[in-house]
Order: sequence, then C-alpha cells, then structure tokens
Amino acid sequence: MILGVGSAGHHHGEILQGATRCEGEVVPCLITMPVGGVGSRVKFCGVGPDGPVDAVPTPILVVVPAWKNKAARAARLALEAIGAPVTGRLEIECSVATGVGLGSSTCDVVAAIRAVCDAHGVELSAAQVARLAIEAEGAADPIMFDGEMVLFAQRQGRVLESFGSWMPRYAVLSIDTDPGGPGVDTLSLPMPRYTDAELAAFESMIGRVREAFAHRDPVTLAAVATESATLNQRFVPLRKFQEIRDLAAEYRALGIQISHSGTVAGILFDSRAAQLSDALAHEVTERVRSMGVRPRGLLTTGADH
Repeated sequence: MILGVGSAGHHHGEILQGATRCEGEVVPCLITMPVGGVGSRVKFCGVGPDGPVDAVPTPILVVVPAWKNKAARAARLALEAIGAPVTGRLEIECSVATGVGLGSSTCDVVAAIRAVCDAHGVELSAAQVARLAIEAEGAADPIMFDGEMVLFAQRQGRVLESFGSWMPRYAVLSIDTDPGGPGVDTLSLPMPRYTDAELAAFESMIGRVREAFAHRDPVTLAAVATESATLNQRFVPLRKFQEIRDLAAEYRALGIQISHSGTVAGILFDSRAAQLSDALAHEVTERVRSMGVRPRGLLTTGADH
C-alpha cells in the first residue's frame, strides 16, 4: 500500500468574470479573489504500479465522503493519466462551504489529483492539473496556479494571461446573501450571452486590471470588481446587491466583489490605509445583518508588499 496527501487553497468569488475575444472566439474567463488558508485536504491510500490488485479489499476506488463525485472522477483520471491502478481509498476534508461560490469542488478536485500524484511520486504541472480538473468537473477555478494571479478560461482549463504574484491586501467583509438557501449549481446555469457592448466593457476591464497589477493598484482592482459584479446582475442576480453596494459606498469602502455564480459578496476595504477598527467592523456587520443577509466574518487577501 502507498499513501499520498494533497491540499488546495480556495477563493472568495471573483474580481472579474465575463468573456474575451480570443482567436476569433468568445471565451468565458475569470480572475478569482484568492484568500489564505487551505480549502481541502485529501489523503489517498492506493496500490503501487506493481502491487497486486488484492492489496485492497475490492479493486475499486472508494471515496469518503461518498457524495464527492467530482473528486472521485479527478482521482480516477489522475490515476489513469499516470498509469497507476484505478483503485484505493480517497479521504477528503473540506473546510469550504458548498454551493455559495467559494470554489469548494475545485478545492476537492485539485487536492485529490495532488494526493494521487504524491502517492506515486509524480509531479504534474499546474496546467496539467487544470486540464484534469476541467475533465473532472466541466468548469474549474484556477486555484492550482498557487501564488499566481491569472485570467483563466474556466471551461477550457487554460491561462489566457498571467498578472504575476502580487495581490492587494484587502480587508473583506464576507456576506452570504441567501442564508439557508439551496446554493447554486454552477454547471446548471445557462451560459451568458453577452452583448457587443458588454464584451467591449470586459475588454476595458481586463485592460484596467492589467495596469492595476502592473502598478500594484488596489483601488482600480476594486473598481473593476464592482463593475463586473454590477454587470453580472443581468445574468445571476444577487439578493440585496444594491443595498450592499450602497452600504460599501456609505462606509467609503473601495468597492465590492461577488461570486458571479454563487451567493457570496464581499465589501472591500483597503488595509494599506488603515485596518478596520473593531468598532467599525462591528457597526458594518450589524448593518449587514439588518438587511436579512448573513455576515460571514472578516478575512484578508494578498500581501502588503
């Protein structure tokens, strides 16, 4: 028997999600808002390439918990890709809420692929992991590109542009706009049909994002996030969106960002200028609660350098 472990980070929705014209094709794309910490940890116990099939009770792949079908597909695809027996036991621990837009399924998928590869002493590139993730779940977030901010084609599994490793250190008040709701199945949503004006708006946003990363400009990134979130209301409306945006403006936040195919929103404060005081954080949180949505707490992104 061989043992491998893998982990993956997670995100808090997107800075931008839309589409861009690429080689004559309109390609859906996004830039996620990564946050610190581990989203999923996976342990894989399997059989070596030369080990007997009866080294496990049954020559099948067992996944715990059993409903993690996407992670199971990812592990199976990874085992096939590296030429290993498709058998063993995959144990998944995920700290990320499902169905709200925080990338829980991709966390599981990436961690599962990494655990399988670790067990067999194989190292795949982030691009190879991305391709397996897309095959496993149809669309994926770019969390396999650790420490790199990218414009990612989430249904093709390829990086359209890399912006480097810098990410501004926002203080984010996380909000679940539909507490107690059923969540959102991303793949069940129809593909947005953007107008020419909307596609032009995305091209402008991507250009401003490029400049913002180049000049380490969190203000412009927050403005783009707000614009992208606002445009998305035509496709996946978020409960209390305008009220949350108005509240952000009232408290002079830099803007807001959302999960474009989920229920989560974030009010963005620039922690370069000043940390949120406990009193102010409490006041804003209570204002959010009074709207009938659920504050999920404060988190930070990126780094100051």
